[in-house]
Amino acid sequence: MSLYACLHPLIRSAAYAFYRALGGYRVCGAEHIPRRGPVLVACNHISLADPVAMLGASPRALHYMAAQELHDLPLLGPTIRFLQAFPVRRGQQDPEAVARCRALLRDGQAVVIFPEGRCSPDGRLGPLFPGVATLALREGCPVVPAVVHGTDRFLPLGARMLRRHPKTMRFGAPLDLGRLQAGVPVRQQVDQVLLRLQQALLDLGAVARDPEVAYQGSGRRFQTRS
Repeated sequence: MSLYACLHPLIRSAAYAFYRALGGYRVCGAEHIPRRGPVLVACNHISLADPVAMLGASPRALHYMAAQELHDLPLLGPTIRFLQAFPVRRGQQDPEAVARCRALLRDGQAVVIFPEGRCSPDGRLGPLFPGVATLALREGCPVVPAVVHGTDRFLPLGARMLRRHPKTMRFGAPLDLGRLQAGVPVRQQVDQVLLRLQQALLDLGAVARDPEVAYQGSGRRFQTRS
């Protein structure tokens, strides 16, 4: 067990108390995160404060995909690595990050992915990349949808100072997506998983940027259910 895993209950309590003191923090549905075994947590992304919101909400230690450029910063890099973040190159294929994620899942760990790839500029749900669906299908692990609200007001993009504002983290029931099926096109299976994940995020309160929610990959657009 890593040092961080041992300290997680203390660090979680500190993060929760810090967020609660600065405008309030509410966590709903944390019981949906399995206490053991492999799981992907797929969350919308509206602020650089989102990972700490996740840290203060999760009952178990998590691993995070975090942009390579964050790891390169002098103070932030070592901090997020201690908090079990690992680098991913945004906007391009990154087989090393995928391999690291798969290894963690096979080791029974919980991994957080922000499937939009970067922070939403307007707080609304943007296109999802298909990587989360592909990982879930290849590893046969559940996906817990999560939606955070208020962190975009707490730490807006480009801001250097925190602002007091209420924040909420909501987790949904795990999605059992099965494994890749032989004889069925992979793209078709990924399409179906992304539809389920998008709808789960919308059901938790995420707001679609457009009447239709797109995802990155096949180029199709899917009509959301009203």
